[in-house]
Amino acid sequence: MFSDGHLATEGFLPGYNFPRLPLYAYVPAATAGTQGAYLQRARFLAISEFGPRSLIYHEGRGYRVYKAKLPPGVRTEEGGRLPTSTVYVCDECGAAHTDEEPERCHACNAPMGGIHPIRNVLRIDNVETRPAERITADDEDRQRQGFEIQTVFSWSQRDGGFDVSTAMAADSDGPIMSLHYAPGAAICRLNKGLRRRKEKSIFGFGIDPATGRWTGSPIDDDGDADPDEPVKQRVVPIVQDYKNALLLRGQGESLAEIAMATLQHAIARGLEIVFQLEEGEIQTEPVPTRDNRRGILIFEATEGGAGVLGRLTSDPKAISNVARAALELMHYHNIDAAVPSAHTALLTEDEHAHCVKGCYRCLLSYYNQPDHEQIDRTEISALLLLLRLARSTVVIEQRTKNDEPQSDWHAAILSWGLPAPDPEPLIVNGTIFPITWRSNLVAATPDPIDPQSRRWCRSTWIFNYHSS
Repeated sequence: MFSDGHLATEGFLPGYNFPRLPLYAYVPAATAGTQGAYLQRARFLAISEFGPRSLIYHEGRGYRVYKAKLPPGVRTEEGGRLPTSTVYVCDECGAAHTDEEPERCHACNAPMGGIHPIRNVLRIDNVETRPAERITADDEDRQRQGFEIQTVFSWSQRDGGFDVSTAMAADSDGPIMSLHYAPGAAICRLNKGLRRRKEKSIFGFGIDPATGRWTGSPIDDDGDADPDEPVKQRVVPIVQDYKNALLLRGQGESLAEIAMATLQHAIARGLEIVFQLEEGEIQTEPVPTRDNRRGILIFEATEGGAGVLGRLTSDPKAISNVARAALELMHYHNIDAAVPSAHTALLTEDEHAHCVKGCYRCLLSYYNQPDHEQIDRTEISALLLLLRLARSTVVIEQRTKNDEPQSDWHAAILSWGLPAPDPEPLIVNGTIFPITWRSNLVAATPDPIDPQSRRWCRSTWIFNYHSS
């Protein structure tokens, strides 16, 4: 027997306003006479929390993820292999390309020759657990170390081209940062293995393709592995969702890791302040990897999107306001005097802040705990870049292919005497609603709507649409 909440999240019950949490872990009954439970998590959280052989604590007991539930169409006979895909990730910007090796990156046009692909990629939807008979100190240490998670992206294609707008932030000294905004970009997270695995060049986990049970091997440094059990297949788990996304890439010399980490989270906190967002409504990731920070990927984490990232490319002063808000949050004063010359020595610190490199009142938060050691609000390169951004202006260089039709619709709506629609479209499961009044809970699109998006809109929005 499933609860109404479970059925609603799986799309069986329209009209119920539940968040979409499609990944779940089955926890068996702890004692006789009780029922098992389904623990649900958002996709990007479940890729690590429900990772192979992870520990899950539920109602005072520990459970270990031991099996991936394979869909009937994927399950193989004994001796068969699971169908997997290959992902090529650009070393310059972190854009993903699937299956066929490209000559150049679709996002930054960098050459892709010599890229080492991530092979054996498999989408994992649901998992099963079993009671952990014993939990050792090694188990707890492995849980603390966690998995090596890599976030990648790819721009969506519409009308024969990529649906992305490109802009440049520049000041009197020249270009500072390029901004690439794409509605409905595909955001993926890959679980490449344990951070503490012995062979860093080998990605993924052993799996039995017939049953979906996770298996171990010596290269995984897994104390629970059966040394007599061979690894029949190795796969890299992946999850995917569609989000409004913004890619920021610096111009000129690359910044050091500490400067890039500080800049990433300063911009994130500045966005929350300027656009009055709750913590967690937007998420930021270093790209292409956490150890090779060459850009910052920002995406809207909430269902349907907050509708603010496009403002950074369309509003000439939006990024300037974000940088100023970040500097104020970082306990600095005299910002108006320091901005015109971009001179960090003119900044003065709040003597009552009692903050050395970062605190939970400025840049530190629950969401960026893995980067706490890299965050330093006093880092000169990061401060200089924020000062330049605070005096910068953003100029559109290339518009998205959907800008013109959307502008036509907005112009027609204004001519009819209706209120102006929101500047940002609504994104639901990859479907774009270019005409949106969020305050009135109304969205519209001239294109056909898939059933899953229709169910979400009917359960969450007062929904009007025009079908082509």
